[in-house]
Amino acid sequence: MFSFRREIDFTGYTLIVPSVSVGNVPQLAVDVIIETLKLDPVGQLWHPALIPVIGAPAFEHEPADFVSTSAELYLSEEKHLAVLQLRAPLVGNAQQRAFLEQLADFVRDRHFTEVLLLASCFAHEKSNVRTAPFSYVANEMYERADDAGSRRLTEDGGRWTKHTGGVIHGGGFGAKLLELLTERSIAGVLLFMYVSEGDNTTEGLMLARMLHTISGERLLPAGAQEFDFRWPKSWQHLFGSSHPRSLY
Repeated sequence: MFSFRREIDFTGYTLIVPSVSVGNVPQLAVDVIIETLKLDPVGQLWHPALIPVIGAPAFEHEPADFVSTSAELYLSEEKHLAVLQLRAPLVGNAQQRAFLEQLADFVRDRHFTEVLLLASCFAHEKSNVRTAPFSYVANEMYERADDAGSRRLTEDGGRWTKHTGGVIHGGGFGAKLLELLTERSIAGVLLFMYVSEGDNTTEGLMLARMLHTISGERLLPAGAQEFDFRWPKSWQHLFGSSHPRSLY
């Protein structure tokens, strides 16, 4: 499933996985994290469920001859952090199920400590307009872990609301992967944000900043502030050029 450029011991690592969701907000957040920490691309993921994609380097710290593909794994050995970036949705019900099963098996067999799943949900599904747009679902292993991640969720100024049930509309495979991780006794949490389709770069930055807090401030270099998150160069023309001033 994975093809690594070198052998890596993932024991004790945290894995961040974006679910292809509304507005691609999770992938945008992952882009920000990879660019800011200048994470090292260490492997590619191949599976029939992934639509083939190939393109130029997405990040400034990658070599000019680097080729971006559908799914790649990035790494920070210093922070014991692995980040999976998906650039294509999953296809085929049987293939999707096999992909998620194999990914959950990979996490278990490589002894990751926890998995942080990112997703987004349709804004019109949010029933309580008085709360912040951030919600989460955590399994028992994550809630009782010693790294205090679950405590940060409940103490973070009330910005996170625990999802009490029901379908996360527009959230992609996030809930299903969390279920498979739970079956394998792997600590996992699904963090999602209510958004609307459009230019979602702002939401991507917001989700990255929120994840930075939940993860114990591991997503920025030492001494950096939240506004120091960097936009990757691949965002430059992500939503086209600005409107012509001659219109006005």
